[in-house]
Amino acid sequence: MAMTTRDPLVCECGYMGFLKCKESEQPDGKLWESYSLEGFKGRDANFEGFCRNRKELLVWLQPKCPQCGKVAGVRFG
Repeated sequence: MAMTTRDPLVCECGYMGFLKCKESEQPDGKLWESYSLEGFKGRDANFEGFCRNRKELLVWLQPKCPQCGKVAGVRFG
């Protein structure tokens, strides 16, 4: 079974979207996380275990704002 969370993201222009995280919940199973963007274009990321640095994660995902077209002008909001 997996748990899903959504953290708000905000572009410098004010556009809002989300960072979606699905992660394993099974205490005796293999730990993993899967990240994707909602409202922004960019990459997905999958980890065995857990992501330790969420700011570096945003750099890897390369979120592109559909409103202003800027890449990597996004922060956690």
